[in-house]
Amino acid sequence: MIVKAYYSGGRIDVFDTDRMTDGVPQPGNLLTNYTLDLSDVNGESLWLCSYYYEAAQAYKDEKGPKGLPVARRRDGWSFLLADAEDMQRLNRVTLDGETVLAQVAGELIDASALSWASEVIEVIAPQIKQSQSFLDSIGLESIEGIGVPHSTWQQISNVYGQQSEGALRF
Repeated sequence: MIVKAYYSGGRIDVFDTDRMTDGVPQPGNLLTNYTLDLSDVNGESLWLCSYYYEAAQAYKDEKGPKGLPVARRRDGWSFLLADAEDMQRLNRVTLDGETVLAQVAGELIDASALSWASEVIEVIAPQIKQSQSFLDSIGLESIEGIGVPHSTWQQISNVYGQQSEGALRF
């Protein structure tokens, strides 16, 4: 994972979670979970936290839902990506090339949440509605067969039925 922080004045910080790291601080690590919690952005700092899943002989007998041994999640480390001074000049943060935090009108916004909302409104909801129409036309009764719960389809159908022109509102 690559995290980039872009600042006014041309500075760009790049954080690479995949290369040039030593796995020794996390013994028995099979999986690493990184968290960039945008809800924590309060103008004071931006943190990246890591957690790891430890595979140990002691857990071999504990079986998960698929009958496989369970690796336990352990706290890893916290990494300060931007301090209070940095936050004042922060323009944008990307995660693997996708903008996740952006300065708009002097405020930092969660661009990933905005992107999700746009995708639901412009792509996913219309696809669900079109899929049901197609299934109806070929005689299949349930949209649940393609992974859409009936309650979700019902809500989208109601919204489409209430909208004569313009954007969907959920």
